[in-house]
Amino acid sequence: MSRIDLQVPFNEKDEAQRLGARWDPRQRVWYVPAGVDAAPLQKWCPRPPTPNIRSLWYFLATTTRDCWRCAASTRVVAIVLPEEHEAFYVGDDPADDHWEESGQPVVLSYVAYLTDPVAARLRPLAPHYRMDFSQTTGTSYWMNHCEHCTVKLGDYDTVCEYGVGFSPRTPEQAAGISLEEIAEPFSTSCGGYAYIEWFADVRHPNLSSSHSSARHGGYFSMRTIINTRS
Repeated sequence: MSRIDLQVPFNEKDEAQRLGARWDPRQRVWYVPAGVDAAPLQKWCPRPPTPNIRSLWYFLATTTRDCWRCAASTRVVAIVLPEEHEAFYVGDDPADDHWEESGQPVVLSYVAYLTDPVAARLRPLAPHYRMDFSQTTGTSYWMNHCEHCTVKLGDYDTVCEYGVGFSPRTPEQAAGISLEEIAEPFSTSCGGYAYIEWFADVRHPNLSSSHSSARHGGYFSMRTIINTRS
């Protein structure tokens, strides 16, 4: 059995270590070593949630932002889905729940789970993007970390804040984003996603329409969508 990465809050690390977990200083994650009984550590084992978004392929977006701790410019990534992706819509009646094609490209935030093939694909491409616990949200999700000081860089400041990271105001800011297409299936459960107007300008910079929103005063702020049932 291969090792199992765990989701261990900082204030529970001593208990996890006592029960057999080990710390990986490079990936900065607690894990169950191969050959160790994972049963006592079950409460920290990730449980795949029900997917609420899926696509036949996806993009890894890369840009830079300033680290809040060391102030250095650091690379950050986000997962972008094409307009053909499907989202799971939750109705008042569970019988009305259904998958529906979005029709617009989106950038994901608060990604709670990645399948093993996707995680394996992203690990060498984005080694500073990994599962970690957020004191702000009280949950674990895939987040960026500073390349220099390794501090956590949460999704709000990286993905959601207008004018920073993956929510550019202008074509000049959007030009700093690159997209790498990954022609493999993708599905996840994410806490939010947002429509992106800069997608066409970044993917096809020489073919962008003169009707692009950016040509008429800048990109609009992104709208976050969260699929939940109360």
